[in-house]
Amino acid sequence: MTGRPGAAELVARAQGASQRGRYVDAVRHYERALRRLGELPDDDERRYLLVRCHVGAAACGFELDGDLPTALARLDEARRLIADGAAGAEERARLALLVEGQEGFLSWRRGDPRTADERFSLALAHARRVGGPDVAIVLLNRGSLLLELGDVERARVDLSEAVEKAEAAGDVLLVSKARHNLGYVEYLRGDLPTALAAMDEAAAQAPDRHAAVGLIDRAQVLLDAGLLTEADDALREAREHLAHHRMVRDLAEVELVRSRVVVGLRRYADARRLARSASRRFERLGNTPWMLRARVAELQAALSEDRADSVTPAVGRRHAGWALDVARSGAELGSVAGLGVAIPARLLAAEWLLTAGDLPAAREVLRAVPARLDRAPLPVRLQHTAVVAQLAFAAGDRRGGVRAVRRGQATLAEHRARLGSVDAVTASAVHGVRLGNVDVEAALRTRRPGAVFDAVERGRAAFAGSGRVRPPADPVLADLLLSARREVEAARALGATSDASSLARRQEHQRAARRLQEDARRRAWRLGGGAETPVAATERRLRAALEARASDAVVADLVLDGDDVLAVRVSATGSRLVRLAPQAAVAEQVRRARADFAVLSNVLIPVPMREAAVASIGRTLAALDDVLVAPLEADGDLHVAARDLLLAVPWASLPSRRGRRTWANSWVDLRVGESGRRADDALVVAGPGLRFSSAEAKLVASVWDGSDALTGEDATCAAVLDGLGTAGVVHLAAHGTHETDNPLFSSLRLADGPLFAHELDGTDLRGVVVVLSACEVGLSTPRIGGESLGLTSVLLRLGARAVVASVAPLRDDVAARVMPALHAELRDGAMPGTALARAIADEPEPVPLVCFGPLVL
Repeated sequence: MTGRPGAAELVARAQGASQRGRYVDAVRHYERALRRLGELPDDDERRYLLVRCHVGAAACGFELDGDLPTALARLDEARRLIADGAAGAEERARLALLVEGQEGFLSWRRGDPRTADERFSLALAHARRVGGPDVAIVLLNRGSLLLELGDVERARVDLSEAVEKAEAAGDVLLVSKARHNLGYVEYLRGDLPTALAAMDEAAAQAPDRHAAVGLIDRAQVLLDAGLLTEADDALREAREHLAHHRMVRDLAEVELVRSRVVVGLRRYADARRLARSASRRFERLGNTPWMLRARVAELQAALSEDRADSVTPAVGRRHAGWALDVARSGAELGSVAGLGVAIPARLLAAEWLLTAGDLPAAREVLRAVPARLDRAPLPVRLQHTAVVAQLAFAAGDRRGGVRAVRRGQATLAEHRARLGSVDAVTASAVHGVRLGNVDVEAALRTRRPGAVFDAVERGRAAFAGSGRVRPPADPVLADLLLSARREVEAARALGATSDASSLARRQEHQRAARRLQEDARRRAWRLGGGAETPVAATERRLRAALEARASDAVVADLVLDGDDVLAVRVSATGSRLVRLAPQAAVAEQVRRARADFAVLSNVLIPVPMREAAVASIGRTLAALDDVLVAPLEADGDLHVAARDLLLAVPWASLPSRRGRRTWANSWVDLRVGESGRRADDALVVAGPGLRFSSAEAKLVASVWDGSDALTGEDATCAAVLDGLGTAGVVHLAAHGTHETDNPLFSSLRLADGPLFAHELDGTDLRGVVVVLSACEVGLSTPRIGGESLGLTSVLLRLGARAVVASVAPLRDDVAARVMPALHAELRDGAMPGTALARAIADEPEPVPLVCFGPLVL
């Protein structure tokens, strides 16, 4: 490779390496090309290649080491070559666009976006004069810059034209990058599902998935969606690539975004470490705006840590001063930087001043923040409303505090309405945690039961229900779920083998199933929403409904107050706060109950062991009854609204609730005068592998006129999904699995494999009573943010009138006795909770079935 063709080829290699983020390789190719060009006689082509080399080496060198003087010196050399040459006007324009474009890029990377915009615009004018692929490159760069400036519409225009020009030039990688950034446009518009879909499709089209920078953007979208663990995974992948190719500036951005992610994961020390490292990297690069953003992230981590540990007023004032120093530095950079630095720093300072008890100073700091922050990211807008609410509550203005909370929850509702999958809706609840805590803590300080009830339910209703009211028409998603089912079945067919080769095959099938399940989850995040946010119940409306129906029901809304479980007890005659028990003591009793139920579920245990287990669980349930129910003084119906471990309490089996209607839910979903079942048609299904499931299904089917049980090979996932569309009562007798780590893939095993909770997403179950005769599928896994996920919770989110499910192992001979009696009560018009109470009242041993559902009066 010699002469001018060899130099041109080296430049082409350098450009290709640069596009893929391989800056070390790119600089090496540029330096070799410069040496080759130094041996050649001067002409326009040589001069063009020399300018290309200096410009490209300036950019790549800056990405590697942040050495701005060296990068600018290379650009000056390129300008000298242009000035000394005898080229015509078109050739000068061709060379000038390279220099202006690169200076624009360097200005952008060092944190001077206004100069960058001017340089890119000059470069674009030169590019349009000479034509060719550089038009698309400059449009991509300017469009990307405009996204950072928040000028979304101009960015969309530039990026759309960049796609057209790149497609015309056949540059697939450039097309992919521009489409990825169009996805970021949708993110800034607040449409997270469309943003993720565009980014995923752009990555799939890329000829070489460098995509590390794309992963940073994707992680930012996942962070705003509340999918924190998934965002962290994307950033880890990006960091591996960036570290390998020594991409210093982008490594700093990874650390900055990761610091925000791990704050949400409550790893505050890690968050501060990452933010400090990002700040130092940006400072070395001379990028002051991004350095200050990293300092804001460190402040956020410090405040989150202070909330968890409590701090003295002196520490609060000192940290507020730190935040105000950052805010002043941010304000000096102009309005764009102010949005990302000055405003959040001032909000952090105001909250620290509130912790110090200095309300006048906090109020003064807050006055410097605009009343409307429509262009700010969702977390900043919510932080603003949370601080406004705290200030109002602290000043004794409870009405103003509640108004601020409601404004924040309206913002959350708008955000939630765009999300389609149950997975995304529950994940996004992480953004409501702080606002909900501020509301509930202020209400608890009043010691008024109505205030506490209303605050708790405002927060819980914000993320209740599904995001979509019809199943997605997505064949790719359906194929992923079908393939995952086949892999699970293939692993199960190999059994618990000790043969090394069979064990290896089994593990490979299990890994393949997990990969497919994760692909299905990611695919589902692309789905849009449109469903309304449910209306939160209020204590006044609930009491009025109970009084109007002459109901003797007691509603217990359970919430944590410090380390204790507190109940707001509401009945037709009044409301009161009841302190129940330490959370740790309740958790231990729930753990013991589950262990005893597990022993009782084994039909092979010796009689003495069974008797011991029966005695143990009797003591445990009595202890739970004494601390959770007796103080409530509920002689009639009891509805419990709770979260986390309290949903795993076998409420219907507590001694004082024998024969009485008892049911639970994760929020008070008040439905007054709701009609009965959607229809009298029953869907009855028996899965394989249970001794009594077929007999149980036939007995249940015989209760309902015209119903036949689906058993054997007829009991398929497709048959169940089809039947869910018309049945008013559904009975599923099958092996159940609750997946703690991936609750949307909790499942019931049918003839052709597991029916995943994920497959039900979007199904309309309004008015349907679902009975799950399976082990432990009444359990749910709490996500960061407090929302719970599992098969039962998904069914309720899709509108089910009630779900009867087990919170512990359920012996199949017990189910075969109880279930026909339960359905006979349902057939005769009993409420689901009443039907369950009557069906298990005469059982000799406790039964871990619980009725979950809304508060139907």
